[in-house]
Amino acid sequence: MNRFERKILFAIGLSVFLALGGAVFLAQGALREVYSVGINERFGAELVHGVEARRNQLMALRSSTEQAADAVQWAVEAEMARKRGPTRLSDLLQQLLERYPFVRGIRVTGVDGRIVESVSRPVDPTAEPMRVTTRDRIASAGERRLNIAVEVAVPEVYFQRLQEAGEAADVYSRLQRRSASVSDVYVWVFGVLVFVVILVAFLIGAILSRRVTKRVVALAEASRKVGAGDLTVELPTSATDEITELTEAFNDMVRDLRDSRSRIEYLQRIGAWQDFARRLAHEIKNPLTPIQLAAQELDETYVGGDEAYRRKLQNARAIIEEEVATLRRLVGEFSSFAKLPEADLAPADLGEVVHAIETSVPAMLEDVGHGTPVGVEVVVDATTEPIEVRMDPMMLKRGVDNLVRNAIQAVNEAKPDGGGRVLVRAYKTRNRGFIEVRDNGLGISEEHWERVFDPYYTTRAEGTGLGLAIVKKVVLEHGGELRLDRAPEGGARFRIELPLLESR
Repeated sequence: MNRFERKILFAIGLSVFLALGGAVFLAQGALREVYSVGINERFGAELVHGVEARRNQLMALRSSTEQAADAVQWAVEAEMARKRGPTRLSDLLQQLLERYPFVRGIRVTGVDGRIVESVSRPVDPTAEPMRVTTRDRIASAGERRLNIAVEVAVPEVYFQRLQEAGEAADVYSRLQRRSASVSDVYVWVFGVLVFVVILVAFLIGAILSRRVTKRVVALAEASRKVGAGDLTVELPTSATDEITELTEAFNDMVRDLRDSRSRIEYLQRIGAWQDFARRLAHEIKNPLTPIQLAAQELDETYVGGDEAYRRKLQNARAIIEEEVATLRRLVGEFSSFAKLPEADLAPADLGEVVHAIETSVPAMLEDVGHGTPVGVEVVVDATTEPIEVRMDPMMLKRGVDNLVRNAIQAVNEAKPDGGGRVLVRAYKTRNRGFIEVRDNGLGISEEHWERVFDPYYTTRAEGTGLGLAIVKKVVLEHGGELRLDRAPEGGARFRIELPLLESR
């Protein structure tokens, strides 16, 4: 585990443990506060008093039923003492039933169990549930004895309330006895849950930090490679976060460094070739005039009469003059290449350079045809929208002229009977301006694409191989790129790419 990962995990752990400590402290305090407020002696006493009150209420009802039974007994004994008939006893019982509303029925039986008299209330099915009990009494008058059964009904709800109050008091009593242990259990459960959260947070933090630090480590390793001079490094950018933005910036930086190094190396190589061309032109140019003058003098000073020998002299002079002219042209190209000036950049319209090519096309066609225009169609297409870049118009036009002349030559060689076409166009994208020269000739083999811009490298029987080198040097001094690929028409496509003025 590297230092960056340890720092991330330490930060996660510290924040989680601080949250855990605060949460446990607050939870314990809250639970104890709840129990200290909600579970106290006063509230428990009130519950006990409520139970006692409901029990006393039931006892009062029971006492009332006992008193009602005693009253029935006394009334029956008084009636027996008067020695009245059963009719009077029935009326008495009915009166007693109406006097005591909680008395449901009265049944009077003899000692032999025979019912003497019985009255009862009609049962209401919609009434609330009642609990019915019987109070037995014995009425006696002289030797006569009667058994009296008084049925009393008490609402069931009184018993239910007493039971519920008792259960609540019992539960509260148990909670009061276990309040400390219950709060501690809740605290421990809460602590375990928070610990699990911490563990999960650590795991997630480790996974995320490993993913992040893995890319940071790769970025550091790539930076070390770049520092050692390896500019081929390129890191993948598959995520969408700040590390990815940093990686993309790193890749852009390495790409710019690679392009800058390639540009510098190419310019240094061109500079060396320019020095070589300067020396070579100087060494070749000096003896050309003496050679030509010597050949002319040999031909002009011959006074002999041998016509065959005179013809040989004339032929030799013609050959020497022709080759000297060829060498002079070669020396001229070397000199032009060696004296290629530095670009004087200033804001200008790239489209105007392309339009200026139109004036040079007729001369190019005649030059390629050695005085007779070749049958190659040259189409110039430039957008009317300004393409503002920093450039040296004269130098850039010279480079584009070389590209167009090469394209005309390639198309003329591939299609000598006509049908050749060269397209020159200027356009721009969001932050780049382009000049494109493409043709429908045979094109350039892909194996030569990397070397065609090297000085003195050419795939033709004629030529010095300096044209494309000059073009690339001009483009590089403009801060641009010169690229070669295959044109849609099948031939070669050269693209000059320059940064727009507003994108700099």
